[in-house]
Amino acid sequence: MDALLSSQLPALVIGSVVLFLGAYLFYLWLLPKPIPGIPYNAKATRSLFGDIPDMLDHLDRNKTLPDWMEAQNARYNSPIVQLFFYVFQKPVVVISDFKESQDILMRRSKEFDKPDMISDAFYGIVRDHHTLLKSGDEKFKSQRKWLQDLMSQTFLHGVAGPHLHKTFMELVQMWQEKMRLAGPEGCPYSVKTDIAHSALEAIWAAMFGTGETATITMKQIDLLSSIEPGSIKASSDGALQIPQADRAPTFDAILRLTHTFEGVVQSVSPRIYGWFLPYRFPKLVKLKDQLIIDEINKAQRRMHDINGEQGKVFNAVDHMLYREKQQATKEGRKPQYYSKAMIAEIFGLLIAGHDTTSTTLMWIMKLLTGHPTIQSKLRAELRASYSAAHAEARVPTAQEITNTPVHYLDACLEELLRCAQTASIPSRTTTTDAVVLGSVIPKGTRVVLLGCGGGIMKPSYPVADSLRSTTYHNASGGKTAAWDESNAAQLAALNPDRWLRSRADGSRVFDAALGPHLSFGAGPRGCFGRKLASLELRIALVLILWHFEMLDLPAHLDTYAAVDQLTCVPVQCYARLARAG
Repeated sequence: MDALLSSQLPALVIGSVVLFLGAYLFYLWLLPKPIPGIPYNAKATRSLFGDIPDMLDHLDRNKTLPDWMEAQNARYNSPIVQLFFYVFQKPVVVISDFKESQDILMRRSKEFDKPDMISDAFYGIVRDHHTLLKSGDEKFKSQRKWLQDLMSQTFLHGVAGPHLHKTFMELVQMWQEKMRLAGPEGCPYSVKTDIAHSALEAIWAAMFGTGETATITMKQIDLLSSIEPGSIKASSDGALQIPQADRAPTFDAILRLTHTFEGVVQSVSPRIYGWFLPYRFPKLVKLKDQLIIDEINKAQRRMHDINGEQGKVFNAVDHMLYREKQQATKEGRKPQYYSKAMIAEIFGLLIAGHDTTSTTLMWIMKLLTGHPTIQSKLRAELRASYSAAHAEARVPTAQEITNTPVHYLDACLEELLRCAQTASIPSRTTTTDAVVLGSVIPKGTRVVLLGCGGGIMKPSYPVADSLRSTTYHNASGGKTAAWDESNAAQLAALNPDRWLRSRADGSRVFDAALGPHLSFGAGPRGCFGRKLASLELRIALVLILWHFEMLDLPAHLDTYAAVDQLTCVPVQCYARLARAG
């Protein structure tokens, strides 16, 4: 027996050593592998979890990723760093340099393409949306054709504009009721939910029309109009606790599904987290799908009634079905109006259009409340520019707002977008090994381009011109000018005048090329809905300032804390409104 054991002992020892060495080598293989030449946290490469503990510690105190990412660039005083916050995946390269970001987005799209962080967010509940597809994919080209009419001036001004104007006038009416309830002392109240609802109603109206819709805002107006001033008391923080009308089930489902993006964005495995969402919220997904199918049914009936004439459309879904019918005829097949891709495109436009506008409007309210001089100047410019409406004591029409040039309004919108940082981390994935600032980034690496970083909201990091790409030099650096970076505080401050160029006659005109920002990304895969979002913000801002003055708030109700969802949403959004003079 002893002899048997003694003969087996060497084999057991050898087996144990091999097993241990195998496990150790496997552990080493799993450890994060840095890209040569790019700064990184050495401690992160000695843990399977990389930078995740540091990131989670930050998110426990501050609910946004971009500021944590930019802090790493500042830590190494470098425009490019690499982070390890996706488990068992390649590092994420973070670039905090506008010139390099613009070059990648606009001139190097063959090397840097989708998917991106938005694709990861959409993967769970909008899996068939075009944002998940590479630019060369035939499905991408086909699905984008459905949307091509939606950013035309004909649709924006003729179809969307009147719907948006009606929706935001309802918001104005609701805030007038809140003003009444706030009384002469002007108690503050939250407007965060109001803006979220109105922004969804606005894109809802553009997508589906408003003919049969009893909006949540109108329900809220009915509720508030039945309440007597003084019957609502302020809470311990001094804000009025105003009751909220019930939301329709489909409306509620859309809003609740958009809130799921917070978990996806902050997950260390976004696609795995997202994959489970349809199974976690099956009722919400079913309501969403049924809503869209019902709207497609209505659009199909309208198409039949008007014999498919493109000139007679009433909303975005009408346009999309018309385009699908055109494509089907050209390809000799039946139209696929109810395909998963069609449903995904409709839902994607609905939630992206809602989230961007909603979040940006919240930041606009906060920023203008904190800058009363800019607020007053813009209101005066609006009164002068829409002089007929002012003289007739009426509200500017949708046509007047869209067709009348107001340079200071354009400058304010551009600057508010720059400072709001609604979506400040456009990203791409390398399709091949690509050289960026002297380092080779391997194929399949996620690259994040900070919209809050160097050259935009902070002074640029030093970069030798020799490290720039051939495409950058061929374009002579691009046409976008640089801001004066000599004063970091002034660079970060809200200043619409930075977007105005003086002409020989002394007048000042808006010029989008005077300086950088990446609010809508850039290049062929930049934000597709930029024109629609800009129109929404323009109409909303004009109508709000036409009616209201935003008064200062107590400091505890005016914090700038934010949380990452599909966009970077303010935690608080309160208002004290007075009638504009």
